[in-house]
Amino acid sequence: MLRKTKRLWLLLTLGIAGIVIGTPLFFYDALNGNPIRSILMENATKKHLMNHGYHADDLLDVKAYYSLKKDNGIKRTRAFVIFKDEPDQKYVYIQQQQNGEIQQSCSYFNQETDAYDSHYTDKRKHIVQDCTTTIFSFNQN
Repeated sequence: MLRKTKRLWLLLTLGIAGIVIGTPLFFYDALNGNPIRSILMENATKKHLMNHGYHADDLLDVKAYYSLKKDNGIKRTRAFVIFKDEPDQKYVYIQQQQNGEIQQSCSYFNQETDAYDSHYTDKRKHIVQDCTTTIFSFNQN
């Protein structure tokens, strides 16, 4: 009987500890994204850029962020890329859910209209013509 009581207390303690630790982690992941997914997205974006002829010294910054807004078929973790020769422009890279393919989003902040646009423009040096038009690619941070 004493052995069953110890086992019950152990299970109860582990269950409570799981809830106390698991609940904040669940909400952090839901609101901010998983830091591991951010690292994976940054690495995948850098690899994608290297495969398309860029070098590490062409990049000023690659920073992943988590978008609470969901585009159909696109993962919520996206990456901003800033190139050294165009430091005032942020390019958004997205990842397809189905195949994990990294693509450039057409979304950008248009300084002339003071608004976000989501279409191809030849005014940006590093935009690709087959960029992906998305609904919610920009986080305003």
